[in-house]
Amino acid sequence: MQKLKVAIIGGGQFSASFIHLFQAHPMVQEVGLVELNDERRASVASQFGIKQSFSSLEKLWDSDFNAVAIFTPRWTHAQIALEALNNGRHVYTAVPMGITQDEVTQLVEAASKTKLTYFMAETSYYYPAVVFSRNKFVTGQMGSFVYGEGEYLHDMSHGFTDAYAANGGDEWKSTASFPPMLYSTHSVSTILSVTGAHATSVTCIGLQDSVADGIFDSRVSKWGNNQSNQIALFKTSDGGVMRIAEMRRVGTAPLESTVRMSIFGTEGSFEQQVGYASWAMKNSFDIITDEIGTFSDVENPYSLRSDYIPPNKWDGGFAKVHDRSQLPKEFLGLSNGHGGSHQFMVDDFVMAAVGERKAPMDVGDAARFTMPGILAHQSAQMSGEWLEIPRF
Repeated sequence: MQKLKVAIIGGGQFSASFIHLFQAHPMVQEVGLVELNDERRASVASQFGIKQSFSSLEKLWDSDFNAVAIFTPRWTHAQIALEALNNGRHVYTAVPMGITQDEVTQLVEAASKTKLTYFMAETSYYYPAVVFSRNKFVTGQMGSFVYGEGEYLHDMSHGFTDAYAANGGDEWKSTASFPPMLYSTHSVSTILSVTGAHATSVTCIGLQDSVADGIFDSRVSKWGNNQSNQIALFKTSDGGVMRIAEMRRVGTAPLESTVRMSIFGTEGSFEQQVGYASWAMKNSFDIITDEIGTFSDVENPYSLRSDYIPPNKWDGGFAKVHDRSQLPKEFLGLSNGHGGSHQFMVDDFVMAAVGERKAPMDVGDAARFTMPGILAHQSAQMSGEWLEIPRF
């Protein structure tokens, strides 16, 4: 079984939460780095002991690295992933898969043609609330799907504005206006990864931004976008209904409550709010907050280094509903994050790429979770017109 040589593409703050996991995985031979900025490339390589780094993708394609992990700005993922597949590399990519129907189509075709592993690292698939709900659904305790709510409530003041300003150059406001529904896989997947269904049609209402900071200004926006909040209603292939809310101007607490979901079936229902979760059936009701709460039983070993840039806010632990038996023993004691997802995502991708097992979030799931948001944004631009969602 051939081990992977994984090139991390993008040396920003987020990739720092994953590099050490790739390095620790027993089926990864080496981790490299692709970073355009000379200073950052040298700093990250030194920080993590990376021996091979590249200043361009072209130089990477001339190397023997056989896999990539993409941590670049969200609107660049599709083109880099397509280039990687066409150059014979397995692909792990942060969300979203792409931001246009054409990008999604090209990636589905490329992954099918090359037979390479394509993995979209959707954290929500592994969130405790989603794992709990999926377990109830697949065992039949939820019954048939009726209605679900997925929400990604991330105010610009909770890290987004700072990140865009730090990495976007003088014209950072042109990209800070990224349309909310084009980044909706976190919320869409909370429902569709439980039921296995597809979203078939959508109507979406976009709310024009009212904050006078010049971010959601259609005259400045790369996407001509002036909507900071978008709420969509979807019909699903299993006869149910799904509501998705993507909000960037909203008064909620940071980090812990960014993503939440509720799902209702004919036999049982799961509901989640900030700091509270419940499971109900027709004759019972249980508070299960403790079961889905993440606990931090890990410590990032790199945090003790004086030159370490804390990734921080994303570090965390696991929940009681997480089955950790598949994780390699080399991960024990290493940091985890985003609701317990980081270690699972890295392991699922690596083991799929080496042919050991099939992973979730392959190119089919990626398209199933991405296309609803693309069509929802189009609907919002058309005053809520109902649109059909292509199925791959």
